[in-house]
Amino acid sequence: MNNKSSLLLLLGGLFLVLFLTAASPTEINNNGQHCYALIAPIEEGSNGSSRVIKAECFDNFADSIYAATNGRVQLNSSIQPEAVTNEALNSSNGVGLLSSQVVIGIDWDSANFSGSSYTWVVSGSGCSSSTQYSVSSMPSGWDNRVSSARGYSNCNYFNHYQNTNYGGSSVICNTECASMGSLDNATSSEKWTYTP
Repeated sequence: MNNKSSLLLLLGGLFLVLFLTAASPTEINNNGQHCYALIAPIEEGSNGSSRVIKAECFDNFADSIYAATNGRVQLNSSIQPEAVTNEALNSSNGVGLLSSQVVIGIDWDSANFSGSSYTWVVSGSGCSSSTQYSVSSMPSGWDNRVSSARGYSNCNYFNHYQNTNYGGSSVICNTECASMGSLDNATSSEKWTYTP
């Protein structure tokens, strides 16, 4: 094979790789240990599940929270996730909460609020008697993984379900579950609600 043919074959292969890469669907980077998802409230007629608007993953908890809250919350990188309070995550810091993303829940893959985390955020002020949120299936890499959880922003009922679409056994965390009991590493769907 001459050099011209080899060069054409190499360019053709490179073009094919670039084409296939560009044509493949974009996936969320799930390589980080700490992820977040921005979700919408449950809309009437939406089969009872919130729409995921955006999701990203990071190598550390502080970076994940910074991105999840659009830069409103800047945690010290030395803070342990179990030490983060509702006030730290959802204080206004001079920014109106109605125009911000607030944390409604965090799942951890180890007991006592440790290990990798998945943070759930919403635009506005969280749960109310007329606003609730849910995910009918867990994000990639988080099915049957949750070992502890906390609810925030008035979402005082953080429900974890064994099956997708809110089926099977359930655990209600109220504002927190240091462990998931019978649902340890067995959560497949979740709901956040407010009950006075």
